[in-house]
Amino acid sequence: MVTEGGHKVSDFLKNLPVKYWSTVHFPGCRYGELYSNVAESFNSWIKDERTLPIRGLVDAIRVKIMDMTAERSKKASEWVGKFCPKIYKKLNDSYQESRTWVVSHSGNGVFEVHSEPTVSVNIVERNCSCQKWQQDGFPCCHAVGVIASTGKDLSYYVDPYYYADTYRVSYSYPIHPIPTLWMPRHTTNEDAILPPLSKKPPGRPKSHRIPSRGEKVSQIRCGRCHKLGNHNRSTCKEVV
Repeated sequence: MVTEGGHKVSDFLKNLPVKYWSTVHFPGCRYGELYSNVAESFNSWIKDERTLPIRGLVDAIRVKIMDMTAERSKKASEWVGKFCPKIYKKLNDSYQESRTWVVSHSGNGVFEVHSEPTVSVNIVERNCSCQKWQQDGFPCCHAVGVIASTGKDLSYYVDPYYYADTYRVSYSYPIHPIPTLWMPRHTTNEDAILPPLSKKPPGRPKSHRIPSRGEKVSQIRCGRCHKLGNHNRSTCKEVV
């Protein structure tokens, strides 16, 4: 940021507390969310609707949220188990990664995990020296290895944020339909509000969100070069 913006960025960061822009110093829990700009994800989600006039855009977003809420509520009602399906896979992946590590008990709930590098895990205070458990509210692979070696219930150490019941509650409030019959009619004698004056930047505007650093992006096999990546036949630039 400083390299691109120069002294302007430096002066801005001097008066901005680190906890507001750095994940490491954030006092709360990020729950594994890497991105900091929700607008990017939202813009990608309404890619087809954002060219509509403001009234149509608002109504289209309402319909999308209504459909999404109903779909996720129905899907969550079919889940069996304490956690969301992705959480079980995440726990299993962490366990598989920690199987070869040696765990030493220090006492009072403190353990040393002989991984690369070696870390310290405190299952009483729920923290690990790698800092991931504190940031995500979810046991890191070191903590999973320790908990598995002690035979304790792993679900006790997972934050309720990841529970299936928490997910169900989040989507238990439906968005009600708004028939056009209830909408006020447009009259021509009203004062028109014009859009703000703005200058369109050069080049084609970007329509896809830029992945955050560390974010896992699913890869596909290109039909032209037959390599795994994030491109297909139409966007392939490999030399064949």
